[in-house]
This record gives sequence, C-alpha cells and structure tokens, in this order.
Amino acid sequence: MLADGLSGPEAASARAVKRIDDVVALRNAQFPEDAGPMAHPIRPESYQEIGNFYTATVYEKGAEVIRMQHTLLGEAGFRAGLDEYFRRHDGAAVTCDDFVDAMESVYKQRQPGKSLDIFRRWYSQAGTPRVSVSLSYDAAAASCALTLRQRCEPVGIEKLRDTAAGKPPLHIPFAFGLLDRQGRPLAIQHEGRTLDTVLLELTSEEQTWTFTGIAEEPVPSLLRNFSAPVIVEFPRPDEDLILLARHDPDPYARWEAGQELATRQLLALADAGGKDLPAIQDSFIQAWRSLLQDTTLTPAYKARVLTLPSEKELLEKTQPMNPPAVAAARRHVRAQLGGALAPLWLETYRAHGDTGEPYSPDPLSAGRRTLKNLALSYLMAGGHPQASDLAAAQYYEARNMTDRMGGLTALVHDGDAAQAAKALSHFYQQWQADPLVMDKWFALQATAPRADVETIRALMLHPAFSLRNPNRARSLVFQFCMNNLQGVHHPEGYDFWAEQVLALDGLNPEIAARLARCFDNWGRYAEPHRGALRAALERIQQKADLSRNVAEIISKALNIQG
Repeated sequence: MLADGLSGPEAASARAVKRIDDVVALRNAQFPEDAGPMAHPIRPESYQEIGNFYTATVYEKGAEVIRMQHTLLGEAGFRAGLDEYFRRHDGAAVTCDDFVDAMESVYKQRQPGKSLDIFRRWYSQAGTPRVSVSLSYDAAAASCALTLRQRCEPVGIEKLRDTAAGKPPLHIPFAFGLLDRQGRPLAIQHEGRTLDTVLLELTSEEQTWTFTGIAEEPVPSLLRNFSAPVIVEFPRPDEDLILLARHDPDPYARWEAGQELATRQLLALADAGGKDLPAIQDSFIQAWRSLLQDTTLTPAYKARVLTLPSEKELLEKTQPMNPPAVAAARRHVRAQLGGALAPLWLETYRAHGDTGEPYSPDPLSAGRRTLKNLALSYLMAGGHPQASDLAAAQYYEARNMTDRMGGLTALVHDGDAAQAAKALSHFYQQWQADPLVMDKWFALQATAPRADVETIRALMLHPAFSLRNPNRARSLVFQFCMNNLQGVHHPEGYDFWAEQVLALDGLNPEIAARLARCFDNWGRYAEPHRGALRAALERIQQKADLSRNVAEIISKALNIQG
C-alpha cells in the first residue's frame, strides 16, 4: 500500500502515471541535450564552466542509471545493495563508483560469473543509445527469436575527436513481453522460469535470444516500464500498435504504443509542411475512442494516454527540424480529435466535474481534475459550441487553482482573444500578490499560440515583470523561447532571443547560459531557420565581455553544430 492509502490497481496506476511523467520529462529535456553540442556524460571528465553542468543529464539521466541498477537487482537485491552501501560508506565522502561497487557485490552473488564492469560505462559515455529490434517467428518449431542491436553515435565534443573505432556497448536491461493477436499475454519460458515479462541484459553490440513454446506469431511489447533510457527502433504495422494501446498489460508499454501511433500521424502531417492538412486516419480516431471509453483505466492514467506527444518531442524526431510545420500538425490533430470525439469529450468533462466535495490533493481526485481539463482542451480545440462557455464557467466558478488554471488555459490557448484578455485581467487582480502564481500567469501567456515577440515585449513592460528576477525571466522569456514553436521561430524571434541572452548575461550569467542553450542544436533546423539562428548565435559570440558561462555554450554550438 502507498503512503496515500492507495492499494491494488489504484496504486499500480499511480506508479504508472509517475513513471510516464518521468519519461516525458526525460524525453523533453535530456534526450535533446544528449543529441546537442553540450552533450556530456553523467560524470563529465572536464568542463570550462561547472555552472553549465547542473543539467538534465546529471540529474534525470543519472536517476535513470540508478533505476537500472534497481531493475537488474530487483527490489530485494537493490535494498541489500543499499544496506551494503551504507555499511561501507556511512558518514564518508563517496563517488559514483562506490555506489556501483556496493550494488555489484549483490549482483555478483546472485549472478556468479557476471559483473557490472560494462554497466559502469553509463557514467562516462554521452549520448542516448538506440536499440534496434528484430523478431522472427518459426511456426513449425513454435519458437521466436528476438535480436537486439545497440549503437550510440558520437555526440557533442566527441564529434571533434577520432571516433573511427566507435563507442563501446553499454549494459542495457531490456524488459519485454509477448501478446497474442487477441491481446492476451503469452507465457515465455526463460532460464527455467515461466514469465509474462522477461528482463534481457544486452551487453554487446548484438545479441539474440530464442524462446520456445510460442504457439502463434506474437506481438512484442518492448522496453516495458521503460527499463533503460534508450530509443527503441522497431518498425511495426499500425494494427500492432492499436492492439498494444488497447490491451498491453504493462502500463508504460501501453502508453508508449499510443504515443507511437500518434507520432506517426503527427510526423506525416508535419512532413506535408503543415499546410492544407488532410483528415487523420479513422483507425487512429477509433483507437483514441477505445481508450476514452475504457472504464478499466483510472482518470489519471487515461489523461496521460490521451495526451498527444509534445511539440518539443516531435520536433526532435524530424530531420531537418521544421518548427512551424510541427506546431501546425499538432494543432490540426488536436482539432480533429476534438471534433470527431466531441460527444465523448463532453461526457467525460461532465462526469469528472466538480462534485461539491472539499478539495483534496490525493491521486484519484487529482487524476479526475487532469482528465476533465484535458477533455475541455480537446473541446476547445475542436470548436465545440459549448466549449467557451464551459471554460469561462469553470474559470470563474473554480474552487481550486488546478481548475481555475485549466479554465484559463483553455480560454487563452484556444478561445476568443477578448474573452481571454478579460479572464487574464481578472486573474491578475485576484492573484497579483502571490509571486508563484504570477509566474504561472506569465508562462501561460508566453506559451499561447497567438503570442509573438511584440506580445512578450509588452508583457516585459508589465509592472510585475523584472528580468532581474530569475523565476520571472524563466516564466516569460524562457517559456516563449523554449516552448512556443509557433511564436519564436521567426527571424524576429531569434533576434529577441539573442537580445535577452545578452541582457541576462550582464545580470546573471548562469541564467543567461540556460537561455543560450535554447537553440544550441541550430544546425539541425531547416532553412530559413538554420541561417537565421546562426546569425543570432554569431551576434551573441561577438560580445566583447561575454561571460564564460555563455561563451562555452555559444562556441560549442557554432563549432560542433556548424
């Protein structure tokens, strides 16, 4: 039982939701970092400015590496490893190797002849590994062979070195299962045990495992529970993804199947340039319909399953990167899903509305609020005739900040400009004395689709804004530059970004360096964005007294990406 009183399926769902949220954060922040000029290992060997290395790689990827050790050892083994770690080092200064040594002592006891020597490379090797998967089925032998191949291309400073020999393989725990064509789990014989989920340990560039007693050609469920921070490459038909999205017993893999299905739709539309977009496939709409009607899913989990991949995540998967096309494709799909499933979104919204009970932050109540606000956003995107009135009523009548922000977000991001301005003014009058709430107020406007450079400049003149306040700078300037693909990706947007980097560099070089990293991957953009971004970067570099923090970011961006 969890501390909040949840148990059984509800507790499992809460854990799944947290795992999904962690993966989303990793993909939106750390994966791009691993692919950019500032890519570095969890334990960097050298640096120009240490302030530039308090990063998602150190923290989020570092946490995933510890989590992989938990996966390899199991709950009891990891607990034993922690006990050994504290027995050896309690009260002492320690290193990453000290922690792995303690875990390895248990790993070796449980798996004689094996070690974590290869696993240690996670601490010294940069980049996100890619694992390609192939599955062959032999009907006569009732067996299937699963082959995993790993690679990790040179990234960051590695591109300037001699990497002809390639990078050595990592130790990757890879959890997978098999389903039949009706979506039922298949039992797998592995190392003398019958399992629903098998944990494979990939330690070389390529390995194959053969499983017998498989009576029919299976549908593989891959990287269950996101057992390693890798990118899986496995082409499969849409119908397999639909089956997994409807039936996979592993919550992460089920969510991931839906995300991959949505990503295919979105990237196909983005490839079309974001103009004159066709209707999305009916099979995709029906898959979303099935998930929305699934009564076995908790509201919190359903909200994650039905949320489209973010613009930032989608942009990372395009080559070359075309931000306006990605933003247009995602708006189009939201509108299509909002319109096609409007009756169900409305039913969901009403079913999870305010019950009149006192506010509670518990996971179940929070999940209902999340799903309700997601339904409202789809109704707004789809242009439902009642949506604006529902959003306004929710905003003005809300009894908690989640619902108030949900209503306000719907109005600002998808509603009428005059109605949004009225609500924003009302919100400011109510909450202007609370700095943290005002940060949300600025961030909401910075990420609105209709916001442009002039919008942000006007907000910077607001009496509640100061560039000297790091949180306020992050809430407005950072949010616009980092999370508004439609608003910032124009020459004037890049000029604005460069201007703010230089302004912040004179006030707070560490904060300026964070903003400078917004476009360190400029070399991957399509023209005319690529040329305009290079000019903006060169403008920053030309400042005579540029701080070491920003100088490192800009020089690596130009030298490695160029």
